[in-house]
Amino acid sequence: MREKDRLYEWYEEELILFTTHMDNKDYSKFTIDNYIRDVLLFLEYITRKSQQKVALDDVKKMTLTLFMNELKSKRGNSAESRNRRLTAIRSFYKCLIDYELAAKNPANEYESAKERKGKLPSYLEKEELKSFFGMIEKASQRQHVRRNKVMLGLMAFAGLRVTEIHTLNLSSIHTHKRGIQVLGKGNKARYIPLPNTLYEELLYYIEEDRIMPMKGQEEAVFISRRGKRISRRRIQEITERICEIVEKESPTFNWKSKGISSHKLRHSFATHLVRDGRDIRTVQELLGHTNLNTTQKYTHVSDAQKEKAMDIELSDYFS
Repeated sequence: MREKDRLYEWYEEELILFTTHMDNKDYSKFTIDNYIRDVLLFLEYITRKSQQKVALDDVKKMTLTLFMNELKSKRGNSAESRNRRLTAIRSFYKCLIDYELAAKNPANEYESAKERKGKLPSYLEKEELKSFFGMIEKASQRQHVRRNKVMLGLMAFAGLRVTEIHTLNLSSIHTHKRGIQVLGKGNKARYIPLPNTLYEELLYYIEEDRIMPMKGQEEAVFISRRGKRISRRRIQEITERICEIVEKESPTFNWKSKGISSHKLRHSFATHLVRDGRDIRTVQELLGHTNLNTTQKYTHVSDAQKEKAMDIELSDYFS
């Protein structure tokens, strides 16, 4: 029996209740999936030694401390990622207490990790983006080249998240406005007008290159080779494969140190909009940020901008 199946067998009632609880509160499918995955990781840890169901009320603060340390030391989880997992566990226990399936919440006693403030998001410069898109054809099977270019283009030049690419439907395309309606975090919808070239490539992909979908998958814009809606993980794997090839072809870009991922394409979109002088409120709406403070992190200044600002003629002062 697989580990995941075993955990579902041991904690079936608790996991079903937590999933239903989040669904009733209108959590997005993405959030529900992430919280359940985080809780399963925690359950796998507490049952690893005994290989049997462990009473959730028997979990102590020390167990949680050791689990968080494993996330940091063995999995390399950042403070932000560890805090997200802690939030999932805390919510899980709170739900169980509300429905009298647990008596205490050990996660309430555990302090969140200190997150690094002012950390600049990594992104690709325009020349790096050109190299990245130039390698898509080399990294893709022939029938998937245009699909992959459009998917990654929607992240790099329209700011979509991986999940938003995954969930994009044909009915989301506004032909009269030449844009798309995107369902983002918290089921919040936003309209994004697309650059002309990207919009035309999207339509061409749908009309000419899109694989015939399986029954029940007809609405999905991006289809896998098996006829299903392309998965979030597959989108990430495509990006990783392209980065590996660029790393070999253009080592001077030092891609590994930047930790380039699918989400970094979205960072690149936001950074270039701000640098090109776009209004920060407009950038916020395009990205689907609820809080303007989240968007403010893209207003960081590059070394090139600093050098340009400091290119001052001072000979008159030192003559």
